[in-house]
Amino acid sequence: MFKYAPRDDQLLVEVARRCQPCKLLFFSAPGDFRATLFERRLRLAFESADLAFDDHVRFLPWLSQEQFFGLLQQADVFLDSAGFSGFNTAMQAVECGAPIVAWEGEFMRGRFASGILHQMGLDAWVANTVDGFASRVEMLCRDADLRRSVRAQIRAAAPALLNDKRTVDALALQLQKWARG
Repeated sequence: MFKYAPRDDQLLVEVARRCQPCKLLFFSAPGDFRATLFERRLRLAFESADLAFDDHVRFLPWLSQEQFFGLLQQADVFLDSAGFSGFNTAMQAVECGAPIVAWEGEFMRGRFASGILHQMGLDAWVANTVDGFASRVEMLCRDADLRRSVRAQIRAAAPALLNDKRTVDALALQLQKWARG
């Protein structure tokens, strides 16, 4: 929940507005006070936009990896969180062939998913404005053929991404250099 800043609530509202009917899914553990605060805040943002929160948003309990991958395989779009990107989850989306719309943040913590898409040659699915992000999500939500095409592109590019050892080799060299003093 810490990845969802108040400044980005309007982004989620705009996605919901453009992609009706849609469900934005969030995961939380029972008793997670951050999830409760986030839900309250997001409810207010949806109410201010005259959108019915319960028609567009669901909070789910944490899923097993198998269940989560099943959900990713069925999702129309995986949305990167703006400002604080999710590397592990974006990589899981790639493994499942899920279309991704990434937010390219100002700092490294906001560029993990966009970096993955750039590496895969899928720059068209990277945005850095609310309108750009929501427009990309809307295209994928409305066009099943486009979703299938993006899924195919991700599946075709995934092996090269997942088997690229250049960063591991570069890190190993740097660690060896530091170890030698």
